[in-house]
Amino acid sequence: MHSFARIIGIVRKIPVLLLVALCPLAAADFGPPTGSHFPAFNLPDQTGKLHSSRSLLGPKGAVILFYQSADSCPYCKAELKELEQHQEAFHKLGVGIVAVSHDSPAVLKDFAGPAGIHFPLLSDSDSKPLRAFGADRPGWFVLDAKGVIAAKYFEEGASQSYTAAAILVHQFGWAPPETPRKVEGKQLTATIGASNLRVAPGQRVALTVDIDLQENLHVYAPGVDNYIPIDWKIEDSDTAQAYPPVFPHAEKLFLKAINETVPTYTNHFRLIRDITIPPEEKLKAKVDGAGHFTVDSVLNYQACDDRMCYFPQKVRLQWTFEYEALDKPRVSAELQRRPLEP
Repeated sequence: MHSFARIIGIVRKIPVLLLVALCPLAAADFGPPTGSHFPAFNLPDQTGKLHSSRSLLGPKGAVILFYQSADSCPYCKAELKELEQHQEAFHKLGVGIVAVSHDSPAVLKDFAGPAGIHFPLLSDSDSKPLRAFGADRPGWFVLDAKGVIAAKYFEEGASQSYTAAAILVHQFGWAPPETPRKVEGKQLTATIGASNLRVAPGQRVALTVDIDLQENLHVYAPGVDNYIPIDWKIEDSDTAQAYPPVFPHAEKLFLKAINETVPTYTNHFRLIRDITIPPEEKLKAKVDGAGHFTVDSVLNYQACDDRMCYFPQKVRLQWTFEYEALDKPRVSAELQRRPLEP
């Protein structure tokens, strides 16, 4: 370790990497704006039962998934199955769930039975509500208990989608039930987790890193001037398309040794970072014989106390995922969707 007087001369020569991504992940360009009431609708589900925009609300609100098709879109099928796996987590939070597509009730019933889907799959077969909502691409609406849009999560097309578990992590602070893994570094412990450990191509999942610093230590937050901030690096690869990390709000700390107030993290804090699983043709070459593949990253940091800074450190963080192939078979020809009349 070395004093602040020595470290100042070192760190001022090192370029600072700005990695902050504090803006929300919700897309604001599609559908009704956040803060507005979600438009009313009445649509049948896979059993023919009608549901309204009010009936789907739980005590704490609801999430509404708009998707392309439970027949012609294999990415959507994976999305719906994954939502089924996490419906209990939403219900425990008091949040209702529903998914909407232009499929007919017959198509939805044909899919829901074998797939084991128990939440409502709503049929907007003439696409009027879909067009009225402006939801012309797949995405999620998060509603509060009064039906007001609290957040939106949209992707570029049907081949990419947030998982339900990623929504739980980002929007509700949910902790996955799987046992997290601890990685010991100098001056800190990093506990890593993921919204999903079984994944399909095109799914956008959330990685989490919970950091516990030793007592009386701090690390600099991204955006600090002239000093070394904490930095979480993931390179795009055949196993992951990486998005910028989301850092928590930093604590402004006055350090007498340098006579400056700087943004820092102390004690415990969480980092979240999304990755999208690549297409099958890229990913399958990286899947091992047991059906697993890994995503690597590096956590860079420099811990300091009120008198000195320690040498910069690197900690390797690695996630192992189970690959799930896409469900490509379609319903019978007579149930397949016909083009809408102009």
